[in-house]
Amino acid sequence: MALDLRPARGGFSRPFGCGVFIRDYLLGRGPFGSPEIDRDKGAVTQDIFYHYKLALHTAYAEEAVDRENKQRIDAGKSIYSPEEYAERVDRYLRRLPYKLVKARYHSFQRYFHWLKQLEWVEKTGEEERSTLQEETGGHPDSHPRRLYRLTRKGIEASDEDWSHPQRMLYPQIGDMPIEDYFKEKRQGRKYIRQRKGMRFLRPFTAGQFLRDYLLGLGPEGSPSIDPGEGDYSEHIFYYYKEALRRAYARDAVAWENELRIRNNQDSYTQDEYAERLEWHLERIPYKFHRARFHSFYRYFHYLKQLGWIEPTGREEESYIQSLAYADAPPRRYYRLSTKGKEATEWEWYRPQLTLYPNLTPQYFAQMNRERRQNMPLTTGKG
Repeated sequence: MALDLRPARGGFSRPFGCGVFIRDYLLGRGPFGSPEIDRDKGAVTQDIFYHYKLALHTAYAEEAVDRENKQRIDAGKSIYSPEEYAERVDRYLRRLPYKLVKARYHSFQRYFHWLKQLEWVEKTGEEERSTLQEETGGHPDSHPRRLYRLTRKGIEASDEDWSHPQRMLYPQIGDMPIEDYFKEKRQGRKYIRQRKGMRFLRPFTAGQFLRDYLLGLGPEGSPSIDPGEGDYSEHIFYYYKEALRRAYARDAVAWENELRIRNNQDSYTQDEYAERLEWHLERIPYKFHRARFHSFYRYFHYLKQLGWIEPTGREEESYIQSLAYADAPPRRYYRLSTKGKEATEWEWYRPQLTLYPNLTPQYFAQMNRERRQNMPLTTGKG
């Protein structure tokens, strides 16, 4: 099945920053319609993220209705009544794609981790039983919900600091100021405008690739490694991402060839095919197709919990350690265990379901339905 994961050009703004929302939420101010909490009791990161995401969705929906109102004014019509406005906002709110707007949980987790490193937030010591613990009967690898609150240091930090915690934590990347580093990275990227019919496929799963890679089979053009020596997760992820990009580029050129044939044109020559393939490879957006490192990292963690991979004992200095942060974790090499080699194709395809058999596809479908049904109605702007 082809699924376009890149949002249309424009359309979603970011009306407020993640850091400012977290701070005001933990201060008990109830920012942007979120509930007012007890600042001393704190809150769970998953709850903060949910209300941040809901606040963004509401802001996007209101912006869409504001554009409609402007179009009505330009057409000489009256603007929506308060009841009509609320109905239109609710319509957009229920139709906004959960994954295709800003704020992914991985980004939020990283952001919150920087706050912990900066000592702007701290654990309260209180814990709650998580859904995963309840659904799996207290599986030993499931974790509780931990509550966090602001520290004095976090309360005193400025708005500017809260807007850029990474810059506070890592003011320089090597010898380059972090702003210049990211500017240079952005300038090296190439993007294409989304076309009708553009698609991104998933020709193989992370589990299939990971297993074959660690077996030394060199799947999808990746290097053939020594199965006994293994590799580190970031390196495996890089080759998995590159393999997906090559597969997407091949599919895009095949699609172009199909259109040429329909229009009674000759298909690409070998040289033209290679040129078009390279053109697409340079322009496939790194973030807007499948495979985020957070998902891959979780997948890799499931494999460790299942005992399908094992550390080889080899470690190397990681990139972040080389930037004078010696306390950062090193690169650790992993290889397939005997248990992992014996696991079936289906188990590699869905390691989470192997680890937590109660979490079936039907379970997630039901959770999604309940989330959509329980999304609150918006009563109007302001």
